[in-house]
Amino acid sequence: MELDHNEAVAIIAELQRWHDEARSLVDDAADKLRLSSNSTDLLKARLTKLKGEIKDAAKYETLSRKKSPKTDLEQFFFGPAVRATSSNFRMRTDTSPYSAMWNRGLHDVKHELSYAIHSIRESLNASV
Repeated sequence: MELDHNEAVAIIAELQRWHDEARSLVDDAADKLRLSSNSTDLLKARLTKLKGEIKDAAKYETLSRKKSPKTDLEQFFFGPAVRATSSNFRMRTDTSPYSAMWNRGLHDVKHELSYAIHSIRESLNASV
């Protein structure tokens, strides 16, 4: 399989964006004393958006989020990454940032995404 470098970069960028948002959600909820009702609602809204984007991507397993033939990279990297991340995104969107489940659930998401990003980068390096 020949890898399209531009497509691989686009896949990595999308997965990295989700990873960074999951990390940001953990970081932004870290100081429990500074969380207000408004900031808690904003964190939950961001969590809902992140989960929705990942679930939506898992539906078609394409970068375009449309039902279309998958490229090799989508079939072998993006699809499995979004399926695994989506299926392991078990935390509910109404989980409180005060809860230990907040960090644990987002850690699972970050782990899945890190693994996928690493796999794609390794394959890119092997193909060069």
